[in-house]
Amino acid sequence: MDLKIKGKVALVIGGSRGIGRGVAEAFAAEGCKVVVASINPSSVEKAVVHLKAQGGDVIGVAGDCVTKDGIEQVVAETRRQVGAPDIAVFNVDSGPKGPFLEIDDETFAAANNNNVMAFIWMVRAVLPHMQEKRWGRILTIGTNSVKQPHRKLPRAAQNTYRVGALALCKSISAEIGQWNITINTLGTGAIETEQLRAVFDNSAASSGMGYDDWAKTTSAGIPMRRIGRPSDMGAAAAFLCSDLASYITGQVLLIDGGSVEALQ
Repeated sequence: MDLKIKGKVALVIGGSRGIGRGVAEAFAAEGCKVVVASINPSSVEKAVVHLKAQGGDVIGVAGDCVTKDGIEQVVAETRRQVGAPDIAVFNVDSGPKGPFLEIDDETFAAANNNNVMAFIWMVRAVLPHMQEKRWGRILTIGTNSVKQPHRKLPRAAQNTYRVGALALCKSISAEIGQWNITINTLGTGAIETEQLRAVFDNSAASSGMGYDDWAKTTSAGIPMRRIGRPSDMGAAAAFLCSDLASYITGQVLLIDGGSVEALQ
């Protein structure tokens, strides 16, 4: 299916590994000019090599994308090398974790910075070009905790500010739709990445189990009976950033195999 985004410049912040790389792969497969951005130059280079080997039109830009200066530099370098982003995906680490009774003000501040403020800085940086072109797609990679807060995992700050980012998307959508710009959220469930493996390894060890047994036990509680793949995220991201999704904005789409039980 032609998503009609061939030739679009797609900036994927946090695109060097895991979910971000899955998203970058999907855009590359659709013929986008893909820009992979991340803080680690080595990781960025590996992703670029991987995507080019698949035939992708891709460059890499290293930058600290949880700082205002870092995001502005990444967007400026993208503009210099391939043109201003038509599509912008925000996928960064959500910050330090922990239960409410153990975390301090700095942990909450970091979660606010990474999930809300950094997203604001990205939107501000990419919006002028999209307004001028009267076309744009903005996507943030969140979590299914925006619908059903994590209780088994110590994520007090993330549970708070992931919802804040979702509310921000809804607010922004009411203002930018007039320029044919959409803004949406992907809510992730258990997606097989290095980060998820680290979480599972810790949980498995505390239960006296191996990773494979723990993953099998977790999968049994997911209606689709499997852990998600980065490509599942990539397919959804490509659709939401396409012309086919031009009437979808301010929404959250859960990619969690049906895990969340909430109706709304």
